[in-house]
Amino acid sequence: MAIVERIKGSLKIIIWRRHARREAEDENISESMLEDALRKEFVLVEHYPQDPYGEGALVIVFIDGKPVHMVLSPRESLCYLVTVYVPDPARWDPTFTRRKRK
Repeated sequence: MAIVERIKGSLKIIIWRRHARREAEDENISESMLEDALRKEFVLVEHYPQDPYGEGALVIVFIDGKPVHMVLSPRESLCYLVTVYVPDPARWDPTFTRRKRK
């Protein structure tokens, strides 16, 4: 099963890691806004199949037109939300889906 399908299948229960909660709070984005946006539509940015903590992925959602990146680690019946951040335009292309080359 592709990572996108595994993420979609795991979103019924989202477990927020402490770091993700702090980052969302720092960005003034509520948990419910993030979860709603994630369940509605997301785009896969990067896939991390060999992550030592378990397969993960960087995805992007838009909240009130603002891009938000989330690192997720899907499991069979739940999804860990590892971190949340607003991407820096200096480091990402205009779509926020590709890192700029140095």
